[in-house]
Amino acid sequence: MKSSKMTLQRTLTATFSITSIIWIWLLIVARLPAARAKIGYFWHITDLHFDPAYSTRGDVLRSCWYSEHHQGSSRSVPGRFGDYSCDSPWSLLESATQAMRSRQGDNVEFVLWTGDGLSHSTRRSLESHRLDLLRNITELLGRTFPSQFVFPVLGHEDGQSGNFHRLGELWRHWLPLEALQTFEKGGYYTIEQTKSRLRIIVLNTNFMRHDPFKFTQSHSAASRQRPGSGDSSEHTNYYYHHGNYYHGSNNGYYAAVPATDGGQTRALSGAESHESQRQWEWLEAVLAKSNRNKETVYIVGHMPPGSDERQVGNGPNGHSTFTEKNNSKYLRLVRKYSSIIQGQFFGHLHSDSFRIVYSDMGKPVSWIMIAPSVTPRKMNVGANNPGMRLYKFETDTGQVLDYTQYYLDLEQANAANEASWQAEYNLTTQYYGLAEVTSLALHNLADRFSNNEDPLLAKYYRANSVRYVSNQCDGACALNHYCAITRLDYSEFRECLDTPASALSRAQTAQRSLLVLLLSLLLALRQRRPLQGLLTALQPHSATHREPTRPTKCLGVVLYIMWWVARRMWGCQRDEVSTLGSVCEDVSRVCDNSSTVAMPLSSPPSSSLPPRSTCTNCT
Repeated sequence: MKSSKMTLQRTLTATFSITSIIWIWLLIVARLPAARAKIGYFWHITDLHFDPAYSTRGDVLRSCWYSEHHQGSSRSVPGRFGDYSCDSPWSLLESATQAMRSRQGDNVEFVLWTGDGLSHSTRRSLESHRLDLLRNITELLGRTFPSQFVFPVLGHEDGQSGNFHRLGELWRHWLPLEALQTFEKGGYYTIEQTKSRLRIIVLNTNFMRHDPFKFTQSHSAASRQRPGSGDSSEHTNYYYHHGNYYHGSNNGYYAAVPATDGGQTRALSGAESHESQRQWEWLEAVLAKSNRNKETVYIVGHMPPGSDERQVGNGPNGHSTFTEKNNSKYLRLVRKYSSIIQGQFFGHLHSDSFRIVYSDMGKPVSWIMIAPSVTPRKMNVGANNPGMRLYKFETDTGQVLDYTQYYLDLEQANAANEASWQAEYNLTTQYYGLAEVTSLALHNLADRFSNNEDPLLAKYYRANSVRYVSNQCDGACALNHYCAITRLDYSEFRECLDTPASALSRAQTAQRSLLVLLLSLLLALRQRRPLQGLLTALQPHSATHREPTRPTKCLGVVLYIMWWVARRMWGCQRDEVSTLGSVCEDVSRVCDNSSTVAMPLSSPPSSSLPPRSTCTNCT
């Protein structure tokens, strides 16, 4: 008897030991990916717009150019590091690169340079002169990052399309052979990294302004492809260039005046149109290959899809940079391959903003970051302080963890005769209070912008101009930003602008209240005591009242019914579907497998939208 007890004890001890070893091994294996994850950094700079003619003796009304034949008509004097009415002097670019190196120089994986290295004023310079200016910037970046790769992107100010080969020669030391082969033909390329699964896809977005195989295109034709163009007859005498009337010369400087040559925009040639179509085919092939190989992807370009958030209303020049056809095509590809796209990075707008791409069902599936420019100049829609951005990410997967936005207070720098670049904000650790950088988290942030009184809207608007604008953004301004962020499709953007912001906020509040009532009813039915269950679901529970649930089944039923109601009652529009996402946290609390208590649900006050944490079960 005693021997059998000892045998049983030894058996139990051995079993316990083996079980413990298995659990420890499983815990180690589960933690290995996190332990192996390497954290890296990369810089994103854009729209340097270097102007070699900038002078501290120049006239700010004439692009800060100096001429002996003209007396300065402005009372202000250009500063050493630039002026809000002018493009960048060389001293500003030097200060930016010095700040980049001192803060994160050697310890960066790469640098994204998303185009427009040259000033608007160099458009009529000889191509050889423009190439020399780009060479100066290239050498400056090379000295700043001698052991890192800089991945350049073509902007619309960086030379004509026939110059791809010369630019390829200029940037050959940064681009591998495979990338050079496509760049020298069409200005686009991809970077396949050997030590990680992250692939970088660089687009030539200059092609996006024209539909392939359209060999002639007037301004009025371009306007008709863009939102809010209306009757083109009233503005056919102007160049279309990202919302800027920017043509004609007067005494050696470019001015915002009507064109005199009929307003024809430059159309794609036959070869360019063919290469534009090939870029689309190439892009889809690269995305399909990355999907098969289980890679992750960054998409990088100069001009972003969608509309300009700072151009309020349906102005004569529209808001867009892509044609309607190209915009729809791009969004379709992003939706199709959203599972592998870890981020999209663009510039061009000179502002600090972001965009959210939604699935056809209204679920946020991808995000776009738009970095502010180094140049302080932005015609028609306001200036900004110079900015640059440092991203923190997982080097293997490309998962963006955070970024730090740096800026230069231009007025202060000129007054002190010293450029002191400083951190403006961090995306997650402060400022917006995001738990992570995901499309859902950014959707929840943008959702709060529909309420003019939400403090996050004021913080966003201040960052949008890199602390240059300090006034409030409400009414049409707030609506324009909200619609541009959440409606990248042009037709949806137009419909969104036609919706008053107050009506939008009231609709979301009413829909949320209805869904909360629906969830309460579902909980009551789930408890099989309808009246008592309904009252219980609407009130806090005591710790003693517990009833077992089946979390997976509960969540599935609730989400299906919510989806069905949204589809039937509201046609599954973006605002209503996002409302479903906003109550998802309440649903997950009810159906969470870590708890058997039906948590209380409460409706938010009607004056504002509530802060929402990320709901991981809303998939």
